[in-house]
Amino acid sequence: MILKRKSTPSAIPFYDPAPDLVVLWEWEYDDDFIFYLTAAARRRGLTVASYAPTQLATFLHASSRESYAPKMVIDRASDVHSTLRQSLEQLARRGTLIINDPERVEWCRDKATMHLELVSSGITVPYGIIASRSDSPDHTFALALEKLGLPFVIKPSEGGGGEGVILDATTPFHIAEALRKSPTGKIVLQKKIIPQILDEKRAWFRVFYILEAIIFCWWDDLTHLYGPCTTGDIPAESLEQIRQIVNHIAATTRIHFFSTEIAIDRDGSLQVIDFVNEICDMRMRSRHANGVPDVLVMQIVNRLVDHCATL
Repeated sequence: MILKRKSTPSAIPFYDPAPDLVVLWEWEYDDDFIFYLTAAARRRGLTVASYAPTQLATFLHASSRESYAPKMVIDRASDVHSTLRQSLEQLARRGTLIINDPERVEWCRDKATMHLELVSSGITVPYGIIASRSDSPDHTFALALEKLGLPFVIKPSEGGGGEGVILDATTPFHIAEALRKSPTGKIVLQKKIIPQILDEKRAWFRVFYILEAIIFCWWDDLTHLYGPCTTGDIPAESLEQIRQIVNHIAATTRIHFFSTEIAIDRDGSLQVIDFVNEICDMRMRSRHANGVPDVLVMQIVNRLVDHCATL
């Protein structure tokens, strides 16, 4: 089903008291998600204000009022516009639910940190090596060759959407280049995972966590295409383990809305591949070939709106 919208959402005038729901967004491709989110909120009788990138200063002015305390703020902008963080902290102290808290987002987006956190708590992740610019690429490559085999995967310690990821690293040069380009000077080298085949699909899943709800998608690691997934598609023992892993990640990160990648390896073990995507890509399949299926975007929209209505 192709969903259609009439226009890009925009900010509405201040409410006094504040609107129930505030949405801050920065990425141009968020426009569909924001449109359906604000429309669903209004259908529920909620007051809502959406602030596009050019309108964020208006939000800062509104939130400076001590009486301004929305029930919920969905923040998809402060990772780029750091000037928003102080206002979001003030709103949190006033009782506003922030999705997601910028301080927690900054902590959990470091893949090296999350790798250590998950391993120390017993979560299975691909065998990994954390390297920094102080490490010799030749020495790191020798270690990778011994522990990971060829090819191996290199990821920057921060970032998303596959940016900066090398899926088939085979030389010290790949390590040196990844370190050179890394904004943090740290990278994570991982063993390459080859998943099982289930029902003619690669057993690789993108799992969304949204306010204690868990939504499953097929996600092909080669094509980067999503597909709807029911719980019946996943072996029962793996399904329960995946739920436990995702809930554990939620408890560790203490953020309310994220996705993670989990694969079933050829030996049957579950591997957490991409630990936490703290600002989920909500492009819709009806407009983007590699977007999230529309029906799943609407599930997420409704979960957010329903929760806001209960606050």
